[in-house]
Amino acid sequence: MEWIKTKYPGIRYRQHATRKHGVTLDRYYVLTYKHEGKTRSEALGWASEGMTLDKAVEAMAEIKGNRRTGTGPDTLAEKKRLALEAKQAELDRLKAEQEAAAIELKENVPLSVIFKAQYLPHARDNKKPRSVETEEHLFKNWIEPVVGKKPLKDITAFDCERIKKRMRTNEKSDRTIEYSLAVLRQVFTFARKFKLYDGPNPLLEVDKPKYDNRKQRFLTRDETELLMNALKSRSIQLYQMAMISLHTGLRAGEIFALTWGDMDFDRGLILLRDTKNTETRYGFMTEALKQELMTLTPGKPSELVFKDNAGSKIKSISSTWDRVVDELKLNDGVEDRRMKFTFHGLRHSFASNLVAIGVDLFRVQQLLGHKTPKMTLRYSHMRPDDLREAVNQMEAAMNPVKSNVIPMTGRAG
Repeated sequence: MEWIKTKYPGIRYRQHATRKHGVTLDRYYVLTYKHEGKTRSEALGWASEGMTLDKAVEAMAEIKGNRRTGTGPDTLAEKKRLALEAKQAELDRLKAEQEAAAIELKENVPLSVIFKAQYLPHARDNKKPRSVETEEHLFKNWIEPVVGKKPLKDITAFDCERIKKRMRTNEKSDRTIEYSLAVLRQVFTFARKFKLYDGPNPLLEVDKPKYDNRKQRFLTRDETELLMNALKSRSIQLYQMAMISLHTGLRAGEIFALTWGDMDFDRGLILLRDTKNTETRYGFMTEALKQELMTLTPGKPSELVFKDNAGSKIKSISSTWDRVVDELKLNDGVEDRRMKFTFHGLRHSFASNLVAIGVDLFRVQQLLGHKTPKMTLRYSHMRPDDLREAVNQMEAAMNPVKSNVIPMTGRAG
């Protein structure tokens, strides 16, 4: 296309062959001038895009004026570059302001909002309902009243000590206090993991309450026999579940989840899936347990071995258990919860019986499905009678053997 000069030096244009802008053909404007001894041509743009002859004249005048004064851009390319840099700088400034505002907003979100709106939904997706319910209860009653309105960045170790003091004032056990602090610790860990907070975790500076949480209650052989006979007369299903726990150490929840596909009577094995520690393991039937379970009518592999009255999965041990324990007075006068006998005590008895006959703790740990020996020690320490026997053996070893020789009192005739 042919370039057409205007009456202004250095300003020209060419016309589009067919496209019109208004009543005339669309025009493309260009500036031509000397720059550093060389002729330079720079495009201004189409009239249809907003360029006019007057704007072209202004652009040329600006460049010449900047060149005379030695200030500002002396080419259109430089002017465009500076304009882009200014625009990018403004965008960067606005972005930084928005990020700072978002950070400030995030850092000032109260603990209660994070717990209820973000932590709890995540916990419900990844924890058992009962655990979530307990955490929600502890947060509502002990954590929220003290630090619920504070953002995470403002919660200190001193605040955690305030929670401990408040709970002790209300005569809460060390175990409950430790559990409450663990809930708060998990909220901080969750917030850091999901970039809701990047500060320190004040719980790392707080001493955990120290307590002996080991179960101390043991049923004698006679008490165990009385209990099992009473259960059998009241509820054959509860009796069979109790027998499984007593003979294999299974937790109540593991018993509730058993299906017929998990039962291997030929090898005397019980497959345990989705256990508390997420690992699969086997339970081993005693002959007595095997004979008892074989009295049941087997169902399909996916069918539950034990069901509630509605044919669904059992959620908790029947109240018949409490009535039987009360009738037998097994917990009469017992205030310390470590000394109360519960269904879980059958699992504890299983572990204790193993230790009493000399089974090493590693094997006990595997049978109980514990990840660490520490958990096993909590359940399977020696009974007082076992320890007494050890002391008696030591005493016998320390005492000298007495002579059986009868001293002579006279002389032979």
